[in-house]
Amino acid sequence: MEEIVKICSIDEIKEGELLSVDVDGIQLMVTSYNGKYLVNSRICTHKTYDLTKGHYADGYVTCLLHTSVFDLEDGRPQNPPAREKLNTYETIIKNGDLHVKI
Repeated sequence: MEEIVKICSIDEIKEGELLSVDVDGIQLMVTSYNGKYLVNSRICTHKTYDLTKGHYADGYVTCLLHTSVFDLEDGRPQNPPAREKLNTYETIIKNGDLHVKI
């Protein structure tokens, strides 16, 4: 069963930056890109590295550990060694807050 959970205020989300958020034991990263709020799991699917410490640009994040690049709109890796996509979460804006379906 899906649960809708508040993760942060939209004022906390800055275009071009990754925000680290933990909710119900799930490690998430949040960003704003092209007018959309993108929420993904923040741990690299290749090795357990926190992607919010990686390089972010134009809707993509690069893992600094082994340079896999992930598209944050769909979570898909763009190059090896990562092969599995990041979890992506549907977002809902309500009363100035960002919520996700978990």
